[in-house]
Amino acid sequence: MDSQKLSKEDWAWLDLDLSVHAPASEEPRNLRLRTKRAFPPLPTKAGRPRVSNGPGPADGLDKPSDPAIELVRQALLQADPDGSRIAFALREALDQVYDGRRTGRWDFTQLSKTEKTHIGTLVEIWLQREFEFDDGLDLDFSIAGVDVDCKWSRNLYGWEIPMEMYSRGHKIAMLIWGNEDSARWALGLLRISEDMLKPLGGQRDRKRQLSDLGRANITWVYRSATMIRNALVHHPATAIKMRDARSGQEAVRTIFREIQGELINHATIETAGQQVDSSKRVRDARKALRNEGLIILGHYDPHPRIAEELGLPRPTLGRFVAVRVARCSEVDAGPSAGIGGQRWRVATADDAPQPAPILPKQGKG
Repeated sequence: MDSQKLSKEDWAWLDLDLSVHAPASEEPRNLRLRTKRAFPPLPTKAGRPRVSNGPGPADGLDKPSDPAIELVRQALLQADPDGSRIAFALREALDQVYDGRRTGRWDFTQLSKTEKTHIGTLVEIWLQREFEFDDGLDLDFSIAGVDVDCKWSRNLYGWEIPMEMYSRGHKIAMLIWGNEDSARWALGLLRISEDMLKPLGGQRDRKRQLSDLGRANITWVYRSATMIRNALVHHPATAIKMRDARSGQEAVRTIFREIQGELINHATIETAGQQVDSSKRVRDARKALRNEGLIILGHYDPHPRIAEELGLPRPTLGRFVAVRVARCSEVDAGPSAGIGGQRWRVATADDAPQPAPILPKQGKG
């Protein structure tokens, strides 16, 4: 195009186009990757969800008289007999709202009010991702051809039921609860009607909680299932040391040094490391802690086998277990594993520190 023939409007358009496609080097400084560690407020006792182990054996129902609820119950049990898939979805939802890699947070009380109310939406999203439920006609999911609405509560029996669940027909609610402190969760089904709810109060959103009759008529699909543990909630002193660490690598070393023999979730490593490549933090920690006698086992073979032979929990996808080890003597008769041509066992307090063996490379097959 001849520049001498361009009008003012043409030049304005070219200027606009150039400004939109500015070179990457001109990116504003405040938009570049943040490298400074986040130091969230410490967890508090106030505002914690009520600790519970879930409904007891005598609470609610095991099998419903409602055929539609029975269809949903059977479909859930067929898709997830032991509840491990739902446990995974709950863990992902909670870790997503904590957003530890960016915020350094790990506890419910560190969240804002808006974030706390958003957990239910994330639980719904992660269940949909895991099970690929069809969308319901009027409600969240269609399970076995039955419309079901997903309701989350951080407190057992604390579900808030909106009017549309009972004002235009009696809808089925899938009631989900989970607690980080007890590491338990539960899921039940209930057809909502007036007599299943407490009287309408003064709430502006006109939501209602379950009556005693409603609680008694929940069909429990999973009563007190095991949640994937949040190690930082169960080791508060270590969590504080991690938070106050001067660097991400120091924080990750603190986690593995102080929480031994337990599975550590990948989100915990991200919270400690606060960087995109948290796996590198694990590799670096493995090298740094070797001189202290610690090994860090991951989920790829042969690490899970080594963990089992040592009597440790078997790491699954995205989880790790750390432990200090010692060479076996001729009189040792407990669990041991062959590593690097020698037998090793879990070290005791009486064992002097010694360098740990170099672990075999993990295969992804």
